Amino acid sequence: TDLVRPADRAAPPPRPAPEPLPATSAGEISPELVMDLLRERLPRDTVLVEETPSHRDALHARLPISGEGRFLTTGSGALGWGLPLAVGRALADGERVVCVVGDGSALYSVQALWTAARHRAPVSYVLLDNGGYSAVKALGHRIGIAPVPGTDIGGIDFAALAGSFGCPAERVEHPDHLSKALDRALALGRADGPLLLQVRVPADDSPAYEPWAR
Repeated sequence: TDLVRPADRAAPPPRPAPEPLPATSAGEISPELVMDLLRERLPRDTVLVEETPSHRDALHARLPISGEGRFLTTGSGALGWGLPLAVGRALADGERVVCVVGDGSALYSVQALWTAARHRAPVSYVLLDNGGYSAVKALGHRIGIAPVPGTDIGGIDFAALAGSFGCPAERVEHPDHLSKALDRALALGRADGPLLLQVRVPADDSPAYEPWAR
């Protein structure tokens, strides 16, 4: 049987405009704000790697994907592949890759930052730090476990951890500083190596993966 190529498929319907930014406490960076600022800044042909289970819906709603092979994610529940996958994709052709990753996901394979630094892989990591395994909490709520033990991982200085691996890093905790930090991270070229941007976002205990995670 001949494979059906993406070009043979009907064009998808137009996507609705993203919802307005949700209300947040003063001084907090919402994940939606991060996605909106990325949408404004990412070149259309950017290769985007995504491993942020807690904020996947926000990313899908607010970040357009420009074409085949420009968006890399997983179709299963495995965790820990995002950081090293971004390294491999960046080294494949020297093209700068942007990887949006959660703090919990990053801890499964954080040593990939050492590889990125050693090989000067052109990866800009945007790490959304909500201080826990929020997706695991949501799955726990689904089966009636609350609170879910072992899911709070706050207080980790990922910028310092990245630096210890030789990967330059910044930490952003206030929305007023986010735009310029993203500009610096995304302006890097093919020869500039990796950079990790740790962005502190609020913890969210609401059930994800609606409606079945109520």
